[in-house]
Amino acid sequence: MDDQIISSMPPQIIVFPSPLQWPSNSMFDLAELLCLSGHDVTFVLIPYTHTLLLRYFRIESRLSPYLNFHLQTISDGLPPDHPRSDPTELLESLETMTKPVFKEWLTSEKCGQVSCIISDGHMGFVYDVANEIQVPVFSALTLSPTSLWVVYNLFNLSEPGEVSDLRESDLNSLIKRVPGIKGVLTGGDLASMCQSSDLASPSSKVLMKQFKELSRAHGVIFNTCKALDGSILSQIRSFCPNIYTIGPVHTHLAVRQEAKSIEPLLNYSVDENKNCLAWLDTRQPKSVLYVNIENEVKLTRVQVLELWHGLVNSGKGFLWVRQPESIVGDGRVPPKIHKGTKERGCIVDSASNVQVLAHKAIGGFLTRGQWDSTLQGIAEGVPIICWPSSWDQQVNSKFVSKAWKVGIDMEGSLDRSIIEKTIRDVTESKGELVENATKMKYKVRKSVSKDGSSYAVLDHLVDDIKN
Repeated sequence: MDDQIISSMPPQIIVFPSPLQWPSNSMFDLAELLCLSGHDVTFVLIPYTHTLLLRYFRIESRLSPYLNFHLQTISDGLPPDHPRSDPTELLESLETMTKPVFKEWLTSEKCGQVSCIISDGHMGFVYDVANEIQVPVFSALTLSPTSLWVVYNLFNLSEPGEVSDLRESDLNSLIKRVPGIKGVLTGGDLASMCQSSDLASPSSKVLMKQFKELSRAHGVIFNTCKALDGSILSQIRSFCPNIYTIGPVHTHLAVRQEAKSIEPLLNYSVDENKNCLAWLDTRQPKSVLYVNIENEVKLTRVQVLELWHGLVNSGKGFLWVRQPESIVGDGRVPPKIHKGTKERGCIVDSASNVQVLAHKAIGGFLTRGQWDSTLQGIAEGVPIICWPSSWDQQVNSKFVSKAWKVGIDMEGSLDRSIIEKTIRDVTESKGELVENATKMKYKVRKSVSKDGSSYAVLDHLVDDIKN
């Protein structure tokens, strides 16, 4: 490329999320928001993720409004036929194999000038490369601020005995010495990877490394707003002074585009999405429970049947997103379940959370409690049922049920009678739960309006990048 052409090109923002499906959705929304602000953005993907993008999403039509949005693929070091089902193995390969390739591309004529790099905190080599070439790096975390604060304290408490208390004593005891969460969380609510008493375990090392990388970031971008996490954010500023709360990013993007909604990136096939929306059109307002417990979750046959029985026995309509490969085991399904599903249910391989949750027929949302999904439900004012299992889901679930009071935490239970009762409690509720969900919807949507806090913070972020 000619040197004069390179020198005349505007500096670009490099957005490089870890190649896991759930971070890519919000990171893609963030990249579009930056494009709308006038920045040139290059979104970096591994070939495997890029293939999924082309297969399941109308990427050409989505990117057509942007002349300043570019896609770039970079090798993850794994063979093409590798299943990439183990996130830890994939991230390790990226750390080992992708680092030199990434640096070589960033310093090449093909890349051009770079104003900053934005990653999601999982890939330490991005910070290494950014420092080596003297480019600022921002962390766009997919964790909720509350989960970050809890786990940070788990590894950084001034009194060593507190760590032991959280890990080894009664898991029903309330966590008392972490500012901002008094009376909300118990030791048992910590993510499973944080409950190990071995601080040298691989999972503990990954978390501690991620927190250490934050100190090298110019700033930390959160997909949240002050209305949800204001008190926790004030605590996090003690070790991350430059915080940018620009969420909910999917709603924020829609506002900036002057549109009513935006389709998320990778988690649905176009045909299935149309089919389930057409089915929802036939249902009464707030009569359907939406069930999406994330694609990577593997269910046993017993778990599938308990959940299925609970859905059918509740007597409510349900839309269930269930990947065929997410079910372990086989066997016959009782005729009663088939009959109840045919009468009141719809099962699809994939769907758009944003579009489904915005539909008038949805009266509840059953989710694992991953942060993006939780925030999508809150932004639509839909009461949430959380069935947490790992990572930050326990923390999110407790804040949904105890702090914000917009949902119910099933606390890991998957019993048909509990599921049936919980579904009825949520879908038939006309009191505090629905009222709180509606109020919180108003607050988070106000934050991304033109005079809202998240709207102003994004403008501040854009100015900081320019400067």
